[in-house]
Amino acid sequence: MKANLMFRDKDFDFKANPCFGKDALVADLELKRVLSNMARGDEIISAACGAALFCPLQSTEEIHYRQEILRDVFQNPDAIRQLYETTVETEKKRRSSWHWLSSTYLSTTFSSAIELMKIYTEMLMELRLVADSKLFGFQSEGFRNLLTMLQRELDDDYFAEVNAHLNDLKDRDGMLVSATLGNYLQGIHYVLRRKTRKGFWWRWRFAPSFTIAPRDDAGAADLGNRRDRAINEAANALAQAAEHMEGFFAMLRNELAFYVGCLNLADSLQELGMPICFPSLFSSSSKDRSWQGLYDVSLALTKNAAVAGNDLDTADKQLYIITGANQGGKSTFLRSMGQAQLMAQSGMFVGADSFSAPIRCGVFSHFKKEEDTAMKSGKLDEELARMSKMADHLKGGALMLFNESFSATNEREGSEICRQITKALIENDVELFSVTHLYAYAAAFLGEKQSQFLRAQRLDGGERTFKVVPGEPLQTAFGEDLYHKIFGQAG
Repeated sequence: MKANLMFRDKDFDFKANPCFGKDALVADLELKRVLSNMARGDEIISAACGAALFCPLQSTEEIHYRQEILRDVFQNPDAIRQLYETTVETEKKRRSSWHWLSSTYLSTTFSSAIELMKIYTEMLMELRLVADSKLFGFQSEGFRNLLTMLQRELDDDYFAEVNAHLNDLKDRDGMLVSATLGNYLQGIHYVLRRKTRKGFWWRWRFAPSFTIAPRDDAGAADLGNRRDRAINEAANALAQAAEHMEGFFAMLRNELAFYVGCLNLADSLQELGMPICFPSLFSSSSKDRSWQGLYDVSLALTKNAAVAGNDLDTADKQLYIITGANQGGKSTFLRSMGQAQLMAQSGMFVGADSFSAPIRCGVFSHFKKEEDTAMKSGKLDEELARMSKMADHLKGGALMLFNESFSATNEREGSEICRQITKALIENDVELFSVTHLYAYAAAFLGEKQSQFLRAQRLDGGERTFKVVPGEPLQTAFGEDLYHKIFGQAG
């Protein structure tokens, strides 16, 4: 059985290698807070959401498939949480009995495997009951296939037959074993026989019987060996069945965990009065972007309050240069865009009223860092070294986010370094969002059709609206505003 809630035709590997630069993305885009809110202390949810977020989907078909399932999740939150809790409870019960399966005694392993299969059968019944009661509420292909499969393959006859077999295998009244004599009158071809429903001993009522003395250790060991030879095949079959059930429940748990994480995050944002939406994704060849009310999800969670959002509507742009007043919301804007791109390509919702963007083959971030406390290198050396590592993984169709990059030197040198790197990225079909205070760098791209200039909004009185709006770069970042705010107006 397959869950297929993350992909239409393959399993979800939540231990897959993440995209290059995962740690940088977590730090630069402040995603730790987002993942923590999704997981709420559940390690499985944390791992599943991290795997989805840092292994971005590359086709609109895969994204739409996952989005439709998530729509179902929002329509049936209680059923989803019930299904997930069932898989978690199954794992707890499995862990309580798994160590017996590693026993050196085959008979102990055999008995433990029977008990484990009883656990799985009980939990499968719970899944079937959810399918029976909730199927009508689901419309997505993924959930319809899963729930109808549970109904079809796990009908009442199936459970009756499985329970009958497991009860027969239980050694309550002893085991019925047959064997034939070999060439040297030794027992061979030991077979575990099924007991009949009524009086299975009747056939052997008049057969000779032997009783092993209480202290006959050798006789007991010999009888145990013969029994083990008879149950060996059945034990292997039970072990394979238990392994199959374990794999199914683990896969279902991991895939449901992602959607429970989405529910958790959506609940938190809606409690804050912040909007969420399902994004529209274009093919990777597109250079169009538009959104309304896009906000920094991590900032909203950190402040535990509503935050300002931004609007954008551009076509055929590849370079976005964001300038403007200090502490005007430029970095927040950049983080919100990076978060939304990763969330959209994981099949999630995004924090916005609406969001449309092209699919990108990778998301890379290059934010300014604090000085190397070990003094092994200067800030500029460190920035260039990081950029060099990224260049080995960058390719056409990627998205790069610069935040005050290469500003650790003087204006002229920093602008020239940044200009050359930006030019190289654009020529190699990499989309770039760049927050900068380097006026000479920003001005070098004025007049180019592929460039879109944005500016942190500042009102005439110096107030920040934390909105980023279209606007060409200015030669000042209005640092005086902050000076007067901190030290007061000059006398």
